[in-house]
Parts: sequence; C-alpha cells; structure tokens
Amino acid sequence: MYPYNSVIYCVFLFWLGRIIWLKEAERKLCDKIYYLNKALNAVDLLYEIELPNIWSCEHPVGAVMGRAKYGNRFYFCQGCTVGGNYNKDGELIYPIIGDDVMMYSDSKIVGASVIGNNVSMAANSYVINTNIPDNSIVFGQGLNIVIKEKH
Repeated sequence: MYPYNSVIYCVFLFWLGRIIWLKEAERKLCDKIYYLNKALNAVDLLYEIELPNIWSCEHPVGAVMGRAKYGNRFYFCQGCTVGGNYNKDGELIYPIIGDDVMMYSDSKIVGASVIGNNVSMAANSYVINTNIPDNSIVFGQGLNIVIKEKH
C-alpha cells in the first residue's frame, strides 16, 4: 500500500483518539488528535462516536460523521454527512445504519432514519427521518427520492 495515502492516517488518527478516550478518557489529548485529523484530512470524526470495527473512507474531505449507530463495513466518501435532527420533544435523534452501507459523494443520512443492510447512497442523495430497506440503492432527495432494489 502506498505509504502516503492520507486515508490510512485518517483512520489511524480516529482509532488513536478513540482508544485513548475509551481507556483513559483523556479529553485534552483526544481533542488534539481529533483536531489534527480535522486539519490534515478535513474530516469530522470525533473520538466519542462509535464507528464499527470495520469501516473505511475515500477522499474524506468535508465528511461529518455524527453519533449514529453504525453497522460493520461502513464506507463513506467526500462531503458525506451523518447527523441528528430534533424530534417533536426537542430530543436530538441520530440514524441507525445497517451493515455494508456505502455513502457516495455528498450523500446525507439525517435524523430518525433507519438504513438497512447492503444499501448504497448515491452521490448527492439525502434521507431525513426515512426508513430504507435492505438491498437498496438510494437516489435523489426530498420529494424526488428514488429507492431501487439491488439485484
């Protein structure tokens, strides 16, 4: 593997901060590692989020991964967002994301969305408070959302 691939360092810095946080809860050091990752890779991967053991990204610039529940083999690209949305009671709700989910460029998963297993979020797709079934490809956003079954 090419030794200067920034994705390797992005993943490494996330896990370094995450492991230190889980073992020692040393916020000051974890914050420094988080900000280093943000400065080097322009990605928002806070050490407090629970990414799965198996995940990856490609060109993570501009990506923001929030406090969702992530399944294994999660993958995201540049500009992707996983974020919360407030419900009627004022509670911030985050998505639940299944296994083998791929988020392509600038796709968004927000709020009380439940994303099934083996789902691909096409470039620029946006789901908010939406359930997506297993084995789907998601295109579009808002009233123009299209969900197709993978074959």
